[in-house]
Amino acid sequence: MTGIVFQIQRYCIHDGDGIRTCVFLKGCPLHCPWCHNLEGISPKPQTDKIGSVYGTEMTAEEVCAAASRDKSYYALSGGGVTFTGGEPLAQADFLAETAELLKKDGISVAVETSGFAPSAAVEKIVPFTDRVLFDIKSFDGGRLKNIIGAEINAIMRNLAEFSAAGIPITLRCPVIAGFNDNDAHFENIGKLAGDTENVTAVELMPYHRLGVDKCKRLGVEPHEFSELSRDLLTRAENTVRAYFGNVKVM
Repeated sequence: MTGIVFQIQRYCIHDGDGIRTCVFLKGCPLHCPWCHNLEGISPKPQTDKIGSVYGTEMTAEEVCAAASRDKSYYALSGGGVTFTGGEPLAQADFLAETAELLKKDGISVAVETSGFAPSAAVEKIVPFTDRVLFDIKSFDGGRLKNIIGAEINAIMRNLAEFSAAGIPITLRCPVIAGFNDNDAHFENIGKLAGDTENVTAVELMPYHRLGVDKCKRLGVEPHEFSELSRDLLTRAENTVRAYFGNVKVM
């Protein structure tokens, strides 16, 4: 089986435990205005204005071979491979086959997901997943639907499915000025983390401008948001911590 990969990044230290290789899979059903991986939204390979190509067809075996180069680093650090994107669950069959091969090779697998996917996609990857990095963008169903195209019920259903499977979960929460930078949102994150079994950490992810130049290269009009103040991020961290202790700003 083949899938479309737009980047394999080695020596990552912020995408799960230990030293990791991040495999970026193309295709995402959402359209977050702050997205910094615009090249991961379309499921097809793309070429930007300066000739950079985003997206290569690879077999599961080829991805595993690339990731296995750093097995010694994974073993020493407790690391492994993290699938991200894009939305990796958009290529659930390829993800499951590749993750199964990695597990057979003794390599730990993490999946970063928005949670917006069919239940069947989650069921396919659960047996081969050691940790989930699960995005929580908003608790406002109307805002999720109208701004980024997500259904909150599907997201919460899939979070519950990962939790019920006993997979350790990190809640990853982008913090975006004018979208979710309010105390009620941070309280809800803390409550969700405290009430959901197997959530082990919360990571607050402040907006950054890395996607702006990519937009221009891909011919997409960029949406820019205000940078967040240190005071706001400290308040956000403390608000979550009132309900759940293991929280940090990334």
